[in-house]
Amino acid sequence: MNEAYPCPCGGKVKWKKEQVVRDGIDCGILDIEYCPKCGEEYLPEASAQVVENKLKEAGLWGKQKEIKFWKSGNSITTRFPAEMVKKLGLTLVKKARIYQEGKNKLTIEF
Repeated sequence: MNEAYPCPCGGKVKWKKEQVVRDGIDCGILDIEYCPKCGEEYLPEASAQVVENKLKEAGLWGKQKEIKFWKSGNSITTRFPAEMVKKLGLTLVKKARIYQEGKNKLTIEF
């Protein structure tokens, strides 16, 4: 586990143990592979299985839903699936924070 493998960025992928949290679920301290040059992190198979099991236990595995975006004035609008809104109790939430995490990921906190 101590071997360094090449990363697509040209750096060397290394191993470390780190606290892994996915979709708000603490999956514990797991082995991860990371590249110090580009910051990319990868889960080896055993760690990915732990994460998958924890998300399944929490009822979050495979719960991704497709949403569509459309232009409305100067903004982009979307709607969230009703079952997701109900499960999260979003019906009474008036304000939230949204921020970009990476190139293609948005996070919403309320």
